[in-house]
Amino acid sequence: MTAQADFWELAAIGAAVGGTGVWALAAAARVGALRLLLDAFPRGTWDAVTWGLIPALLLVPCAAQGVVVGWFGMRRPYAGWGPPAAAVAGTLVALAVFGVAILDGVRRLPPRAVAIATRTAPNVLIPAFAVLVIAGWLLVVARLTRSRVLAAAAVPLAAAGVALAWWRLHGQVVALSYVLDRPEANGFFAAVAVGGAAGAAWAARRRGGPVAGDGAA
Repeated sequence: MTAQADFWELAAIGAAVGGTGVWALAAAARVGALRLLLDAFPRGTWDAVTWGLIPALLLVPCAAQGVVVGWFGMRRPYAGWGPPAAAVAGTLVALAVFGVAILDGVRRLPPRAVAIATRTAPNVLIPAFAVLVIAGWLLVVARLTRSRVLAAAAVPLAAAGVALAWWRLHGQVVALSYVLDRPEANGFFAAVAVGGAAGAAWAARRRGGPVAGDGAA
């Protein structure tokens, strides 16, 4: 495997871990799990706790994707905060870039074009990110089992599975995405899955680790 191919595989793994983490946080907030966490603190401290708790929780997906990508992509024994820190930095950069691009697009495009883009974007972004996340988890399994066959088939398998689900179970697939129905949740998910994953993969490869999977069967 070339270093470039290894980078993209690590980035896909980071997208899977980080994207799943953001989705899980959003789902936990929707069902009230975060309120239960607040109940562990005295009511009078809730405002102060929230200011620290929310940023800390938002860092969890970035830290997790950095640790996993670093573990797969760096020399053993794995040590250091490079990939997690790069995942956080990449997420912040992606948030800034996406925010500027959206605001600029809203200002420049005619209202009709903005309305069409708003309606059609979910039909493109939901399947695209679903393929990315599923392919990333298949690559995790491929690296754990050292299977080159599964690694090579990860994207086609993910694409075929998402296409079938989009056709036969469209309502259920869309319902799963509803936990990210707020614009800030959508933006954070995309920033972690793209910017955070790329940052973690860059940091892991920059450390000069072996190209994982060279000895895969």
